[in-house]
Amino acid sequence: MEKRLNEKQRALNIIWNASKNYSLEPELIVYNREGRADLYWNYIIGAVYRYFDYNMLSDFFLKFRYDSDYIFYQKVMMLGMEGFVFNKDSKDRVALEELRHDCIKKAVENQDGAELFDEIAAAYFGSITGSDMKIRDSVSNLIDDLNFDEILNTEQLIRQMDLIISKYFKPEYDDEFYIKKVRKNKFGFIKQSMSKPSGDEDLFVFADNKGNTYQKSKIIAKWFEFKEKSEKREREFIKNYFGASVVGESGTKAYESMLCSDNHEKCHLHFTRGQFENNEVSRLRQSLTSAQREKNEAHYSKNYIKNTNNIIKLTHRIKNAIENYSYSLKSKEGKLYTEKVWRTVVDDKKIFIRIERDEIPDISVDIMLDASASQLQRQEVIAEEAYIIAESLTNCKIPVKIYSFCSMRNYTVMNLFRDYNETNINDKIFSYSAAGFNRDGMALRTALHIMDNTSYGRKILIVLSDGKPNDMLGIASEGPFSPGHEYSDESGVNDAAAEVRKGWQKGISVLCVFTGRDEEINSIKRIYGQKFTRIMSPDKFAEMVGVLIEKELINK
Repeated sequence: MEKRLNEKQRALNIIWNASKNYSLEPELIVYNREGRADLYWNYIIGAVYRYFDYNMLSDFFLKFRYDSDYIFYQKVMMLGMEGFVFNKDSKDRVALEELRHDCIKKAVENQDGAELFDEIAAAYFGSITGSDMKIRDSVSNLIDDLNFDEILNTEQLIRQMDLIISKYFKPEYDDEFYIKKVRKNKFGFIKQSMSKPSGDEDLFVFADNKGNTYQKSKIIAKWFEFKEKSEKREREFIKNYFGASVVGESGTKAYESMLCSDNHEKCHLHFTRGQFENNEVSRLRQSLTSAQREKNEAHYSKNYIKNTNNIIKLTHRIKNAIENYSYSLKSKEGKLYTEKVWRTVVDDKKIFIRIERDEIPDISVDIMLDASASQLQRQEVIAEEAYIIAESLTNCKIPVKIYSFCSMRNYTVMNLFRDYNETNINDKIFSYSAAGFNRDGMALRTALHIMDNTSYGRKILIVLSDGKPNDMLGIASEGPFSPGHEYSDESGVNDAAAEVRKGWQKGISVLCVFTGRDEEINSIKRIYGQKFTRIMSPDKFAEMVGVLIEKELINK
């Protein structure tokens, strides 16, 4: 036991050094067959964390979690990432050449192993050394496709890996895998189902040079120690990553039963305020979020005078709009409402319109911030602008609720910073941080459902968005998620647009502050109609929110 712990620590040290992130909790750790930490492969894993957004990679692989070859796909893709890392790092780290040589030697020696992965690994490393090796065309084509270009970013890498897995292995995406019929993949092998195959079916088998065959057992990770992710452990991961739930498991499941349907059938929800529990994993994550909070606060303090002036300006603008805000009531006196004169026949004397003005209108404002990884470079500015908005609306005594949303591992996470009546905790907004993807439709559906159950007369939802709904979990199609219906581009835009229109039908004003590029303008128009305003820089966020609120108050 002690030896195992020592080797795990050794592996972690290798990964931390390669990633340059000493608070990292890697999802994969590699041991050799003697149970010792593998120096080369743990270095590769650490470097992958350094070059790519591993949360995005992890979310990508998670969509195959119901396939029995789940880990196999990760191992094959790791071969391609090995080449990427080696080409990037070997010039500065000469020791990698020798370590790779040992790795190649072991792989080639094991080419006759009774696993498809052994054959692929041997072919991959054999192609590097130019070894004269008999390789099937399908395997050779796969090796060519695993040659990842050094300029790939995370999204491009994921796109290429998805194409490779779909092309060569035809993965199953849901738990119906175990009752589906057997079907061939590109290698000419067959995946097993629960039903017994007929005698002429070619099982996923391997033969040695004597003709002895071995039925393929489940592909297991000889290299990787992987954390199996049941639903319970998934919730545990999300809780440790984002903070404890504020509604509890029963409350969350109640929301999920109401909201996680149709396009979001396989989705889950997590409601948090970023408060972490007292355990090792949570403390590690809390230290990272605290570091981002410190950056956000430092950025605000650096621009304190400008920010204070902006709060004064925005407060003044909203107060002016409130003074001009009015609404009409049926009354027994005032301006005659000619269309209702006939009501006097039925003894209804309220045939006049009286204009009313309230010092504080019965209005609520929700600010929902996109907190996906696309906002990583803007975190400090977004937190700063959201704080300015909160302070200004608080000064005007308008109830404001501010929260962020992102998606990770099938979960849409709603992180609440400040609720309507919490006028003294606007500084909680500095805890804003970005990670994962953005399933806009699920977030909009959730926010609008909660708003619809409040008692305010007028409700305004303002969303900060780049106009690119994007989630690795696809759109549900007859139960399972189809690999041809990923939540992005047209499918994501259509889903978000449908939720916005449902909000309008409920009488909720759904508006958008758009931060995206020119090519996303058509998408944002399809989602929000004309109810959006564009900012070229996130430091204009608060100002544009003021414009939107002003328009809503004056035009209604």
